[in-house]
Parts: sequence; structure tokens; C-alpha cells
Amino acid sequence: MNKPLKLVKKNEIEELRSLVSRTASAALTALPDSQITILNAAERLNKLADGLERKEKLENLVPSIAVIPSEATAEELQESRRYQATRRGNDVYLPCLVEVTSIMPKAFIRSALFSPSASVQANNANVLAGDQTLLVASKIIATYKSLTLLFSGYELCQFDRKVYANCLSYYREQPLALDKNADIDEVVCTDDIQTSFYKFCLRLGVSYSIDSHKAIRASLLRLSFAQLRLRINRMNIEIPKLLAINFEDGEPTGNFRASDKMALRVTKSFAELFGPNEWTSISKKASSYDGLKGWLACFYTSHSKPKWLAVEWLYCLSGYSSNKNNFKASLIRALDKLKSEKSMGNNHITAYYFSQDGKKILVIRSDWNAPELSEE
Repeated sequence: MNKPLKLVKKNEIEELRSLVSRTASAALTALPDSQITILNAAERLNKLADGLERKEKLENLVPSIAVIPSEATAEELQESRRYQATRRGNDVYLPCLVEVTSIMPKAFIRSALFSPSASVQANNANVLAGDQTLLVASKIIATYKSLTLLFSGYELCQFDRKVYANCLSYYREQPLALDKNADIDEVVCTDDIQTSFYKFCLRLGVSYSIDSHKAIRASLLRLSFAQLRLRINRMNIEIPKLLAINFEDGEPTGNFRASDKMALRVTKSFAELFGPNEWTSISKKASSYDGLKGWLACFYTSHSKPKWLAVEWLYCLSGYSSNKNNFKASLIRALDKLKSEKSMGNNHITAYYFSQDGKKILVIRSDWNAPELSEE
């Protein structure tokens, strides 16, 4: 039986690397007149191996958005959406959503984009008043090593993550909106999601009140200003607008009502963040949490196995805004709450351990195999 093509290429690259090493070693014992010729040969072989390796990586590169034929069946679309964002004809869909979960790119929940800071919502009145002195430009967001994230707009918090997840839930079966040059603040488009504040609250799982109306309005405004530039998997991705929003409510007079309307849209550019293994499904219970508890619930949901992590690294990655010395105590309190509430269904946190020096932590989830407790 023939060997798989990928295996043949891998073996070929390994053989070339080995030949480069042997050729370079041979040059050390060769006569002076022959050394330059042998070293040149080794260099050419090395460049050939580099070229084959780059070609293999390009061939194995999986696009973020799967493309299926425009005449593909609903079953084919659903199957593709189990793994990643999918394009069928002109329509682009997010990965499958089920009723009990929300979805979010790992780039968002493994970073400080949606921080646990309470100070963000403390500025709701300023955001509602249109205070643009709070805007930041090209701020570097703390992320894991294989991602670079630059953010512009109003800084975001865990409440904004919950509101944004709620917005994404409207695209459970509906394709994402077209990318328009026109701003939604100027025109309401036919493919906008139109709903009322009361219905939005109901979907979010909170009771409607004037306070919740204002909090959601401020959050939607923050999200509408958010612009992202990412470098991930050696690709540059630009999200010019996380969300476009238009309101028909009593903001000018302060006469807010549950029946006040909103029109929102999330466009196709956002689907680039939902490639294979680049997104995660979060239980509604875990998704509903706020603060550091919410950040940790989502962060650990996005992992498939336990790993020792530096407490200081978690502090930076979470965007925790209080004094650094307070973080460990806050971390323990949040994890204890997550343990006691079995917050993530079958994926809840069952235990955590600190290293002997207290600088690392290992968190255990119920669906993970029992780990080795020895530090890495």
C-alpha cells in the first residue's frame, strides 16, 4: 500500500535535514580546497529543505471559513458548522449554536479583551453621554504567545462579553450580515436584527428595568466602537467593527421604555475568528457570570486538559485591575465559587492546586483525565 502523501513529504524533509547535517560535518574533515564547495552544497540542501517545509505548511493550512457549494443541503451546512464558520454561496454562518450554549473566539476569552474590571461599567454614564475622552487607540491587549491583539475603542469588561454573546445568539440560524460601507447609525439595513430592550433582556436572562436598559445600552455602545487588529496563526485579521447598533429609544429625553427598539448587526468579517479549534462553546450558566469568576469560567472552558500556569501570568492575561497583591486571594475566591456551584454542567471545576512556592496553579475540570500533580 502507498504511503500517505503527507508522510512521504515529512520523511523527505527529515532526510534532507539529515543530509545537510552529514554534508556540513564532512566539510570539517575535507581538504581546504574542497571545504567551500561542500559547505555551499550543504547550504543549497538546507534551502531546499526550507522550501519543502514552507510548501507543506501552506498545503496543510486550513482556512478559517469553510466553503461549501451554494447548492449544499441543510445537513451539509450543519455538519460543516460543527467545526468552524462556513460559507454557502454568499451567506456566511457562525459555528453551530445549541440552545444551552454560547460561542466565543478563544482569542477573546484567553486574553484581557473582556477584563473583570468593575471600573468599565462605572463609566456607563460617560459612555451614554458620548464622552470620547475614554477611547483608547491601538492598545496592546494581554494575550497568549501565539496571538497579538491591538484594540481601539472603549475598554470592555465581562458584562460586555455577556451582552456580545447575546448578540451572537441571534445568528444561531441566520447568516452574518453583509459588510456595508454605510454606517448603521445612518441607515437601518434589511438584514439587521431588530428587537426590543425587553426581549433583549429576556434573552440575556436579566429582568428589565431602567438600570438594565441603561447598562445594556452603554455596553452596546462600547461594543459598537470596538475595533480589533489581530495577528494569529501567521495571519493578519482586521475586525473594523465588532457590532453595529442603531437605537429607537427615549435616550434624548431619558424616557426609557421596555418596548424601545434596537437594530444590531454582526458582519462577515467577524467569522475569520471561528476557524477550526479557534472558538469554544460555553454553557449558558458559565457565560452568565461576571467579574473574575466569569473570566475564569470561560478561560478554563476553552481548554481540553489541565496545565500548570503561573499565577502572575493569569493576573496579566485576565486584565485584573486591582492591586497585583490582591489577585491571588481574588483568584481563590472565584475558583471556590465555581467549584461550589458546579457552574459549567459536566465541565465544572472540581479542584485546584498551588505549587509549593505558590507561584503556579493547576485547575482541574470534571471532564479532564486525572493529571499528574508534579509541576512541569
